[in-house]
Amino acid sequence: MVAPHWTNRISWAEKKVFVDLSRQSIKNSPEWNPSAPINREYEARLYDYYGRPVYWDSGDQPVKTPPPHHPGSHL
Repeated sequence: MVAPHWTNRISWAEKKVFVDLSRQSIKNSPEWNPSAPINREYEARLYDYYGRPVYWDSGDQPVKTPPPHHPGSHL
């Protein structure tokens, strides 16, 4: 399993998802059980395995990004 935001590009015509990970590293990643819900413990193991920074902050909540600024709008 890989996090959706790790994808570089998706080719719907080729039915492929492109990521900066080797096929072997994905095969060797922490085992995923599709019938079990994904919890923070599994996510932490996954992010640690791939050496990626986690998206949650120290309060164990998802990090919220501000909405994009649109030209012509006022803050």
